[in-house]
Amino acid sequence: MATTVQQRLETLRKRNLENPTAINKDLYRLLCRKDFLSASYQSIKSKAGNMTPGTDSETLDGYLEELLDSIINALKNQSLQFKPVRRKYIPKANGKLRPLGVPAPRDKIIQKVIQMILTAIYEPTFSEYSHGFRPGRSSHSALRSIRTFWSGMTWVIEVDIEGYYNNIDHLILINILRKKNSRRKVYKSNLETFTCWL
Repeated sequence: MATTVQQRLETLRKRNLENPTAINKDLYRLLCRKDFLSASYQSIKSKAGNMTPGTDSETLDGYLEELLDSIINALKNQSLQFKPVRRKYIPKANGKLRPLGVPAPRDKIIQKVIQMILTAIYEPTFSEYSHGFRPGRSSHSALRSIRTFWSGMTWVIEVDIEGYYNNIDHLILINILRKKNSRRKVYKSNLETFTCWL
Protein backbone atom coordinates (compact mmCIF):
# COMPACT_ATOMS: atom_id res chain seq x y z
CA MET A 1 0.00 0.00 0.00
CA ALA A 2 1.33 3.46 -0.88
CA THR A 3 2.89 5.36 1.99
CA THR A 4 0.49 8.34 1.78
CA VAL A 5 -2.50 5.97 1.87
CA GLN A 6 -1.06 4.16 4.90
CA GLN A 7 -0.36 7.47 6.63
CA ARG A 8 -3.88 8.79 5.99
CA LEU A 9 -5.48 5.56 7.22
CA GLU A 10 -3.20 5.54 10.27
CA THR A 11 -4.19 9.14 11.05
CA LEU A 12 -7.85 8.10 10.88
CA ARG A 13 -7.14 5.07 13.08
CA LYS A 14 -5.29 7.10 15.74
CA ARG A 15 -7.93 9.82 15.75
CA ASN A 16 -10.71 7.32 16.39
CA LEU A 17 -8.66 5.39 18.95
CA GLU A 18 -7.91 8.53 20.95
CA ASN A 19 -11.46 9.86 20.62
CA PRO A 20 -14.08 7.09 20.11
CA THR A 21 -16.82 9.73 19.70
CA ALA A 22 -14.91 11.65 16.99
CA ILE A 23 -16.95 12.66 13.95
CA ASN A 24 -15.15 11.93 10.70
CA LYS A 25 -15.84 14.45 7.92
CA ASP A 26 -15.46 14.59 4.17
CA LEU A 27 -14.40 10.99 3.66
CA TYR A 28 -15.92 10.87 0.19
CA ARG A 29 -12.83 12.59 -1.20
CA LEU A 30 -10.70 9.65 -0.02
CA LEU A 31 -12.88 7.37 -2.11
CA CYS A 32 -12.17 9.61 -5.14
CA ARG A 33 -8.40 9.57 -4.72
CA LYS A 34 -6.40 7.63 -7.28
CA ASP A 35 -3.79 6.50 -4.74
CA PHE A 36 -6.55 4.94 -2.57
CA LEU A 37 -8.14 3.22 -5.58
CA SER A 38 -4.73 2.00 -6.75
CA ALA A 39 -3.90 0.66 -3.25
CA SER A 40 -7.25 -1.11 -3.25
CA TYR A 41 -6.52 -2.71 -6.62
CA GLN A 42 -3.04 -3.80 -5.48
CA SER A 43 -4.45 -5.42 -2.32
CA ILE A 44 -7.08 -7.49 -4.12
CA LYS A 45 -5.60 -8.28 -7.54
CA SER A 46 -3.64 -11.36 -6.49
CA LYS A 47 -6.20 -12.91 -4.16
CA ALA A 48 -7.87 -16.10 -5.30
CA GLY A 49 -11.19 -15.44 -6.97
CA ASN A 50 -10.59 -11.78 -7.74
CA MET A 51 -9.92 -12.55 -11.38
CA THR A 52 -13.37 -14.16 -11.55
CA PRO A 53 -15.55 -12.08 -13.86
CA GLY A 54 -18.74 -10.51 -12.55
CA THR A 55 -21.94 -10.09 -14.56
CA ASP A 56 -20.08 -7.83 -17.03
CA SER A 57 -17.50 -10.56 -17.93
CA GLU A 58 -14.62 -8.19 -17.07
CA THR A 59 -11.72 -9.12 -14.79
CA LEU A 60 -9.19 -7.12 -12.77
CA ASP A 61 -6.41 -7.58 -15.32
CA GLY A 62 -7.55 -4.78 -17.64
CA TYR A 63 -6.15 -1.30 -18.23
CA LEU A 64 -5.67 -0.02 -14.69
CA GLU A 65 -5.12 3.71 -15.36
CA GLU A 66 -8.19 3.96 -17.59
CA LEU A 67 -10.25 1.97 -15.08
CA LEU A 68 -9.24 4.16 -12.12
CA ASP A 69 -9.82 7.36 -14.09
CA SER A 70 -13.30 6.19 -15.10
CA ILE A 71 -14.12 5.31 -11.47
CA ILE A 72 -12.95 8.74 -10.26
CA ASN A 73 -14.97 10.55 -12.94
CA ALA A 74 -18.10 8.53 -12.16
CA LEU A 75 -17.69 9.18 -8.43
CA LYS A 76 -17.10 12.90 -8.90
CA ASN A 77 -20.06 13.45 -11.19
CA GLN A 78 -22.18 11.04 -9.10
CA SER A 79 -23.09 8.86 -12.07
CA LEU A 80 -21.60 5.63 -10.71
CA GLN A 81 -24.01 2.73 -10.45
CA PHE A 82 -22.99 -0.63 -9.00
CA LYS A 83 -23.50 -3.47 -11.44
CA PRO A 84 -25.61 -6.52 -10.56
CA VAL A 85 -23.76 -9.18 -8.57
CA ARG A 86 -23.30 -12.62 -10.11
CA ARG A 87 -24.61 -15.32 -7.76
CA LYS A 88 -22.50 -18.44 -7.35
CA TYR A 89 -23.08 -21.36 -4.98
CA ILE A 90 -20.18 -22.84 -3.02
CA PRO A 91 -20.43 -26.29 -1.37
CA LYS A 92 -20.32 -26.30 2.45
CA ALA A 93 -18.85 -29.06 4.63
CA ASN A 94 -22.35 -30.30 5.51
CA GLY A 95 -23.23 -30.83 1.84
CA LYS A 96 -25.41 -27.72 1.53
CA LEU A 97 -24.61 -24.81 -0.75
CA ARG A 98 -23.63 -21.33 0.39
CA PRO A 99 -24.54 -18.40 -1.89
CA LEU A 100 -21.67 -16.17 -2.90
CA GLY A 101 -22.02 -12.83 -4.69
CA VAL A 102 -19.36 -12.02 -7.28
CA PRO A 103 -19.28 -8.27 -7.94
CA ALA A 104 -17.90 -6.63 -11.07
CA PRO A 105 -14.14 -5.89 -10.79
CA ARG A 106 -14.70 -2.12 -10.73
CA ASP A 107 -17.14 -2.53 -7.84
CA LYS A 108 -14.63 -4.71 -5.95
CA ILE A 109 -12.08 -1.88 -6.08
CA ILE A 110 -14.58 0.65 -4.72
CA GLN A 111 -15.81 -1.74 -2.02
CA LYS A 112 -12.23 -2.39 -0.90
CA VAL A 113 -11.55 1.35 -0.48
CA ILE A 114 -14.73 1.66 1.60
CA GLN A 115 -13.58 -1.31 3.69
CA MET A 116 -10.15 0.27 4.20
CA ILE A 117 -11.72 3.52 5.43
CA LEU A 118 -14.26 1.77 7.68
CA THR A 119 -11.57 -0.48 9.16
CA ALA A 120 -9.39 2.52 10.02
CA ILE A 121 -12.33 4.23 11.73
CA TYR A 122 -14.00 1.37 13.58
CA GLU A 123 -11.32 -1.27 14.24
CA PRO A 124 -9.71 0.72 17.11
CA THR A 125 -13.07 0.95 18.90
CA PHE A 126 -14.01 -2.75 18.79
CA SER A 127 -13.77 -4.98 21.84
CA GLU A 128 -10.58 -7.00 22.19
CA TYR A 129 -12.84 -10.01 22.77
CA SER A 130 -14.42 -9.73 19.32
CA HIS A 131 -12.74 -12.01 16.79
CA GLY A 132 -15.14 -12.27 13.83
CA PHE A 133 -14.14 -10.88 10.42
CA ARG A 134 -11.37 -8.64 11.75
CA PRO A 135 -7.77 -8.16 10.61
CA GLY A 136 -5.45 -10.61 12.35
CA ARG A 137 -8.33 -12.31 14.17
CA SER A 138 -10.18 -15.53 13.52
CA SER A 139 -11.65 -18.55 15.23
CA HIS A 140 -8.04 -19.51 16.09
CA SER A 141 -7.37 -16.22 17.91
CA ALA A 142 -10.70 -16.69 19.74
CA LEU A 143 -9.62 -20.16 20.88
CA ARG A 144 -6.24 -18.80 22.06
CA SER A 145 -8.08 -16.12 24.04
CA ILE A 146 -10.34 -18.74 25.62
CA ARG A 147 -7.35 -20.89 26.61
CA THR A 148 -5.52 -17.89 28.09
CA PHE A 149 -8.27 -15.98 29.89
CA TRP A 150 -11.17 -18.40 30.42
CA SER A 151 -9.50 -21.23 32.27
CA GLY A 152 -12.65 -22.21 34.22
CA MET A 153 -14.68 -23.03 31.10
CA THR A 154 -15.48 -26.60 30.18
CA TRP A 155 -17.39 -26.06 26.94
CA VAL A 156 -18.24 -23.36 24.34
CA ILE A 157 -21.32 -22.95 22.17
CA GLU A 158 -20.75 -21.68 18.63
CA VAL A 159 -23.68 -19.77 17.16
CA ASP A 160 -24.21 -18.99 13.50
CA ILE A 161 -27.18 -16.82 12.55
CA GLU A 162 -28.32 -18.19 9.21
CA GLY A 163 -28.90 -15.56 6.55
CA TYR A 164 -27.83 -12.76 8.91
CA TYR A 165 -26.29 -10.52 6.26
CA ASN A 166 -29.20 -11.07 3.89
CA ASN A 167 -31.74 -9.98 6.48
CA ILE A 168 -30.04 -7.22 8.50
CA ASP A 169 -31.81 -3.86 8.34
CA HIS A 170 -29.61 -1.59 6.20
CA LEU A 171 -31.25 1.57 7.53
CA ILE A 172 -30.07 0.66 11.03
CA LEU A 173 -26.53 0.13 9.72
CA ILE A 174 -26.57 3.46 7.88
CA ASN A 175 -27.77 5.26 11.02
CA ILE A 176 -24.96 3.64 13.03
CA LEU A 177 -22.43 4.83 10.43
CA ARG A 178 -23.86 8.36 10.53
CA LYS A 179 -23.08 8.63 14.25
CA LYS A 180 -19.33 8.75 13.58
CA ASN A 181 -19.29 10.09 10.04
CA SER A 182 -20.89 13.21 8.64
CA ARG A 183 -21.71 13.89 5.04
CA ARG A 184 -21.81 17.19 3.24
CA LYS A 185 -23.73 16.15 0.13
CA VAL A 186 -26.64 13.99 -0.85
CA TYR A 187 -25.59 11.46 -3.48
CA LYS A 188 -28.06 10.42 -6.12
CA SER A 189 -26.62 7.08 -7.31
CA ASN A 190 -27.09 3.63 -5.81
CA LEU A 191 -23.68 4.21 -4.22
CA GLU A 192 -25.53 6.27 -1.59
CA THR A 193 -26.28 3.07 0.31
CA PHE A 194 -22.54 2.81 0.97
CA THR A 195 -21.38 6.42 0.93
CA CYS A 196 -24.09 8.42 2.67
CA TRP A 197 -21.66 8.47 5.60
CA LEU A 198 -18.65 9.63 3.57
